[in-house]
Amino acid sequence: MPVAEALPRVALKNILFPTDFSERSAAALPYAAAIARCFRAKVYVAHVAESDASEAPAGAPEPSTISPQEMAILDRCDLLNGIPYEALLEKGEIWAVLAEMIRQREIDLIILGTHGRGGFKKLILGSVAEEIIREAPCPVLGVGPQVPSRAQLPGNLRRILFATDFTSGSLAALEYAVSFAEKNRAELTVMHVLDQRHPPLAPSESAFHLLLSSDLDLVAPPEFVVKSGSPATVILELAAEKQSDLIVVGAHEAPDGALSTRTVWPTLHRLLCEATAPVLTVHG
Repeated sequence: MPVAEALPRVALKNILFPTDFSERSAAALPYAAAIARCFRAKVYVAHVAESDASEAPAGAPEPSTISPQEMAILDRCDLLNGIPYEALLEKGEIWAVLAEMIRQREIDLIILGTHGRGGFKKLILGSVAEEIIREAPCPVLGVGPQVPSRAQLPGNLRRILFATDFTSGSLAALEYAVSFAEKNRAELTVMHVLDQRHPPLAPSESAFHLLLSSDLDLVAPPEFVVKSGSPATVILELAAEKQSDLIVVGAHEAPDGALSTRTVWPTLHRLLCEATAPVLTVHG
C-alpha cells in the first residue's frame, strides 16, 4: 500500500460574523464564539447598512439604518468574552463591502445565520447569504433555520459528517473535516453518495490513504458510508441518523472561481434550509 501523505491542518486566525440583527442571524454567534475559542481566532462582528438614496431628499445626509440597541450588539457581545473581537460597521452594497473586509483582514472563515422564506425558496440575509456562499474565497459556515437556537455556547462538535464525491472540489474540504474532528475530539463519518442520475465516480485511492494516514489524531477511526440516491436527501438522512453536529461539504467551482450554480447550489441550498446541524461549505 502506498505511504499516505501528511494531511494539512487548518489554522483559523480571523473569522467574519456578518449580522443583520435578526434572530436567526444571531443564532450563528454561539458557533462563531465556540470555533474562535477552539482555534484561538479573532472574530470580526460586521454589519453593512444599506440606505435607499431614492427616498432621501436631494443633498440630505444619508439616514442611519442602525439603532442604538443594534450598535450595542456590535460594541459588546457577551458570548465573545475572553475572545479577541472587533465590531465593524460600514455602509454600501453588502457583498462588495464584505468582500473588501475579507480581503483586508485576511478572513479564514465566514459564519452566518440563514433563514428560509417562502417555503424555503429563498435564503436570507436576503439573497446576500447565497451570494456570500457562492462568491466567498474562504469557507462559509451556514447556520440554517432548522438548527436549534442556542442561548449559550454550543458544546464541542462531537459528531462530524463529511460528504464527498471524490472530486477535487469535494476533497478540498477533507482537511477541514479532519481538523474540526481533531480539535473537538469528534467522531468522523465519511460518506459518499452514488447519485443514480449521473455516472458514478470511482473513489480516489489517495483520498482513502489520506483519511487512514497514521498522523491523524482522531478519537476513533473514521467510519465510511456509501449510499445511493439524491445527494441532499441521503446526506440529510444520515446526518439525522448520526445526530451530526456539523456537516462538511466541498463545493465545485465554476471557471470564474465562484461556486458552480448548476452542479452544487441545489444540493447545498437544501442542506442549508433543512439540516439541523450547521453546514460548512469549502470551495475546491
